[in-house]
Amino acid sequence: MTFVVARAAGRFEIRESVHTAKGPRARSLANFGTLTDQVLVVAAGRAERPFDARAVLASARRVGAPVTAMEAQVDQRVVAEAADGSHRHFVESSRRMAQALEQPPTRERPDPGPALIDLLGLTDAILGSQPPRPFEPLGFPVLSRIAEQRRVGASPV
Repeated sequence: MTFVVARAAGRFEIRESVHTAKGPRARSLANFGTLTDQVLVVAAGRAERPFDARAVLASARRVGAPVTAMEAQVDQRVVAEAADGSHRHFVESSRRMAQALEQPPTRERPDPGPALIDLLGLTDAILGSQPPRPFEPLGFPVLSRIAEQRRVGASPV
């Protein structure tokens, strides 16, 4: 997950959450005063995980950072300019995870189900402590249809 945080003196920082042997950490990808296309390219090049430029732009706007990046073109350009193999690490990690899940749980690698349930509970607690958000239509068509049917009282099909 990549996000933007405010720093002192009107500065901002793009950070990336990573999981290490010592637990979750956030590492700095780029510092800026105004979020430009070049800052996004630098951050994408330093990222160890897939870099979502649109999410970074949205995060920057939420924290009040000045943005001059061209949103409509940023994803293609950032991906093209940062295609130096940094995403290869993500693909290799995904393959190792898929291979590990094919094996039955062991003492060294317990079943991930309880951890998932704990994470869902954490997410529910976090969302419960936030103020209500205005309704936004769901982007995925099937989920959108189910949400609409629930709102009008019909049963989903």
